[in-house]
Amino acid sequence: MKFLDEIFAQAAAEAPREMCGLIVEENDEEKYIPCENISTEENQFEIDVKVLGKYQLISKIKYIVHSHYNQNCHPSKYDKDMAKALQIPYLIVSYPDKGVEIYDPR
Repeated sequence: MKFLDEIFAQAAAEAPREMCGLIVEENDEEKYIPCENISTEENQFEIDVKVLGKYQLISKIKYIVHSHYNQNCHPSKYDKDMAKALQIPYLIVSYPDKGVEIYDPR
């Protein structure tokens, strides 16, 4: 899958915190947008709503990306609930074991 090297590099740089980002499509081109994790909670991520809103307006968000540090990459109940609420698939990676899982609520 495209962008995995970049995603895992970001996960390594931000460990043990969860990293986050967006895979968007603009003008028929996919891009990975690294985002700041603004959550104050351990083992959680939060993307600023202004950033999320901006990319919803100017592009199609294909995936919300985040990492699970020293855990598997299966979506938590919270991940599933948020993906369903947003109607945007989650691409979850585990670090350092480098697993990948996509949860699509649609």
